[in-house]
Amino acid sequence: MKFLSPNAGSADGAFGIITSPQHKGVPASIINGSLWAADNNAFTQGFNPAHYFPWLETMTPYRDACLFVVVPDVVGDAIQTLDNYRHWLRFFDGWPLAFAAQDGQENLPLPNNFDTLFIGGSTAWKESQGAIDCVRRAQALRKHIHIGRVNWRRRYNLFNVLDGSAVFTCDGTRTRFEGKKKTLAAWAGYMNQRPLITI
Repeated sequence: MKFLSPNAGSADGAFGIITSPQHKGVPASIINGSLWAADNNAFTQGFNPAHYFPWLETMTPYRDACLFVVVPDVVGDAIQTLDNYRHWLRFFDGWPLAFAAQDGQENLPLPNNFDTLFIGGSTAWKESQGAIDCVRRAQALRKHIHIGRVNWRRRYNLFNVLDGSAVFTCDGTRTRFEGKKKTLAAWAGYMNQRPLITI
């Protein structure tokens, strides 16, 4: 899985970047051509359309390198997230879209129009068979898979053993605790160790 860092990409392209209006500007790595994705702040601050859409407009020159933009979701609530997705979809015209799967999504249909399945939800659900079932359904539809809140090796390995995970992406906020240099060194080690078997 390729790591999308919350504060900077890498010059060699090993890491991408996940950004949001919190960054208050365009990160240099995006200006320089790094792969990037846009979060919506639902998990940390709550989605604020008055801030979000003007910011997204400033990112338009870099859209060609954008992997996905996460359509507003409701953490832990699959039904409300589906309703939100249908409501906000029309405001993201022209962008590659991520649908954030939440607790219970395994029992519900996936939306018709999305490019990436973003595994969100509570910690318990993220690590459940229900989340894996959603990954499998999205893979059958040939969608990109992204795993949110993956900071340490244990959770990384839970998804890294899945068939097809070599092209997944993931993100996490570990840099806040250990700093960028130490975190990216750890992530480079994770990324360089493919599992002996996949399931």
